[in-house]
Amino acid sequence: MRPVSNAFRSLLLLAALAAPLAASETIKLKSGAVVKGRATAYDSEKEVLSYHTDDGKDVRYTMDQLDSRSVYLVYASVIPKDNAKGQLQLANFARDAGLYEHAARRYGYAAEDPQYKEQVEKERIVLRNKAADYCLQNARAAQGKGDAKEAQKWLSIVTTRLPDSPQAAEASALLDQTFAREANARDDELEQKYESLLQKDLKRGKQKYDDMLELTRKGLTARNSSQAENHWENAIQDGEDVLKEIDKLLKKYSDDERVVEGASRYRDLTVQQLVELHLHLASSYTTSSSFKKATKEANAALALDPQNAQALSQRARIEQAANEGLIDW
Repeated sequence: MRPVSNAFRSLLLLAALAAPLAASETIKLKSGAVVKGRATAYDSEKEVLSYHTDDGKDVRYTMDQLDSRSVYLVYASVIPKDNAKGQLQLANFARDAGLYEHAARRYGYAAEDPQYKEQVEKERIVLRNKAADYCLQNARAAQGKGDAKEAQKWLSIVTTRLPDSPQAAEASALLDQTFAREANARDDELEQKYESLLQKDLKRGKQKYDDMLELTRKGLTARNSSQAENHWENAIQDGEDVLKEIDKLLKKYSDDERVVEGASRYRDLTVQQLVELHLHLASSYTTSSSFKKATKEANAALALDPQNAQALSQRARIEQAANEGLIDW
């Protein structure tokens, strides 16, 4: 847990002068306990936050009792958007706490004041490097564990959300390598075993399947999240077309065991890829705070595979981000 920085403490006096929060907020203690209510006062000398809980209790917390993200959440609510100095310091704190999307937003507020534009640009460079390094570190750790999907997720964040960072080229190259290797390994055996089926009845379905994989790759290596989401949505459409072709085949050759086996294997493979696509979209929407869209995609993945551990975990993360108002890559 990152400690509260000295630079951020200078914001506390500003917060103390602000009006008490009207809306209910959620803060988290370092002990792991979660408290809902609103901040009512702050003693800048003693560094004590007074808090009125939703169940009617008045409690006091020192800054050392709160985790850094909760401190950010509380004071993000009371530092005015037109206070450029306060927003700049708040952005730096969010950046150092790993809240990169929030940091970018706060730098935007600070940059509206011309006298801070130059300083904001310098801090944004630091933000991009920190965020990209963080993602690459997680990607390498996932690769070390043999988790290609997790590695792809982190690398894709670099290429789509940090395309101007020095690390973007490396991330794009790694994505191409890992995706091609994994995608080819998935259906090499099936292509050999069911070659005749793929050349005849499942030929159109196989082409759609290959198109789906190519669009998935393009989405992972896209230069921005909008392009990525568009590629993944089109890939999902291709995948759904594959399932329609397979269902036709299963109905037509219901008494042919070999055809049923081959078609069923490709159906499982297609469903697996569709689940991944929905989770890619869910992850992208989560980082842009589109929690309803993210939840919809996670639920779509679970509709295809109700026991999928990644989808269940993703939905839980989305719910947490939505409840806390904080995004954690």
